[in-house]
Amino acid sequence: MIKLLRVDDRLIHGQVAVSWTSYLGADTIVVANDKAITDKLMQMAFNMAKPPQAVLSIKSMDGAVAVINNPKHAARTIFVVTASVEDAQYLMGKCPSITNLCVGGIRQAPGKKMVERQVYLDGKDMKGLEEIHAMGKDVYLQAVPTEKKLSYEDIVKEYNK
Repeated sequence: MIKLLRVDDRLIHGQVAVSWTSYLGADTIVVANDKAITDKLMQMAFNMAKPPQAVLSIKSMDGAVAVINNPKHAARTIFVVTASVEDAQYLMGKCPSITNLCVGGIRQAPGKKMVERQVYLDGKDMKGLEEIHAMGKDVYLQAVPTEKKLSYEDIVKEYNK
């Protein structure tokens, strides 16, 4: 079962690996990222950062779709992490079992506006979130499980300030 899809441009790091995995009770972390499947250094870093009890699976976007949609993984508690709203939108469009999206860390870049501490979005990101929300999916922003969630409507308000 997919517990959560999270967008975090750093993918796996302490906040994701420890806080979210423990909170969700996830036994499997799927990193859905086309770059990570060919980057040995990233793979080593992710393996070092993951909790010892969790299985780490680094997949291409299409590979992640195959894992998520495979009924043999239904008994697993899966936490999926991807690097961008665009990638999250792709996964949610192909994987009906993903029902919610947590927007986490997205670093500052040209054209992006700060929506919340450590979360910067641009028009393309907002359009993607709007489309995900229109699919009936729960979209929210939350850095760590102990912090308050910012709803999709609150994300829009903050972006439009």
